[in-house]
Amino acid sequence: MSRRRRKYIADAPHLCRQRGKQKFWTGWIEGEEVSLGTADAREAQRKLDTLAADRGRAAHGAPAAPPPKLTELTLLYAQHCRPPKYSSRTASSYMNRITNFVEWAESVRIITTAHVNYQAMSKFVRARTAHGVGAATINRDRIAISSMFGFAKREGLIASNPFRSEDFRELKLREPRPKPNAITLSPTQVDLFLDTADTMSPTVLAAMFRLTAGSGVRIDEARHLDTADVRIVDAVAGTAELTITPKPGWTTKSYRYRMIPITTRTAAAVLAFVKARPKQAIDDKTVWDEMKRVRDKAKLPHFSMHDLRRAWASAVHHNGASLKQVSVWLGHAEVQTTERYIRVFGMETTGHEFLPR
Repeated sequence: MSRRRRKYIADAPHLCRQRGKQKFWTGWIEGEEVSLGTADAREAQRKLDTLAADRGRAAHGAPAAPPPKLTELTLLYAQHCRPPKYSSRTASSYMNRITNFVEWAESVRIITTAHVNYQAMSKFVRARTAHGVGAATINRDRIAISSMFGFAKREGLIASNPFRSEDFRELKLREPRPKPNAITLSPTQVDLFLDTADTMSPTVLAAMFRLTAGSGVRIDEARHLDTADVRIVDAVAGTAELTITPKPGWTTKSYRYRMIPITTRTAAAVLAFVKARPKQAIDDKTVWDEMKRVRDKAKLPHFSMHDLRRAWASAVHHNGASLKQVSVWLGHAEVQTTERYIRVFGMETTGHEFLPR
């Protein structure tokens, strides 16, 4: 069936063009171009007709639709941000942050979207800060809430998105950065941790630690690996390749497909992990408790699974890989994120031998 859209008529509402990577339609109404938030021509035309009708009623003095309640908007946005719009992990994070905001808003009698302004958000930021929440967490809360209001504006649920105001930029807090000489786990420490885990941890967890330390993958990505993701490149040289790609019902962070160089020993750990995975719980608490047990046994400092990812990135970069290449292997959107991952190894040098005088 061919797509039909309204013929262009000067100064009358009509679809204009598809723009951006997602090819969303824009419409022309009352002398301005507006985004319709969909790549489907029929849906775009429906939204444009609704928007034109709402503006027509407003122009003739008809009462405007009441602003939606925050709880109602949250339910609609929850349907919108499910995969494939966002990965399941991102969608869950967004909804948790938005739910915390809505619960706080209702506690201070902010019920509808019309009451969300700069003053209300500033009060929310101060309340979160008073409870000891870090700047990075609060900034991510603001991003999730702003995304929901952007959705409401595109859907025609609100007349304007308050977060587009320049004032809202002032709500972004300064995030602490790691010191330039921040220390990471040394290869010796990582090997000690892995060897200790091999002797005392269940097979699936020991294999998970080894594959993470040998590839730098995220813990959620490790949980969704299968045997088809491993390819032996050269068995004699001991080289292999690990593919990170979306699976049915799950996707990588921001849908980033990538291929990571690994050793055959890490490849064997992946295969052992996949084989033993159905027999052992690998939820966050189980992994964390086992890491603590192994750390204490090996007398190592406090660190997490993500620190194994940072240690892998630091070691690969130290061995000669460019920052850009490490960024691709980690699945980062920006090299600046990778720069924060790269640390120095504490047991290598104090730096005095490099001083010129």
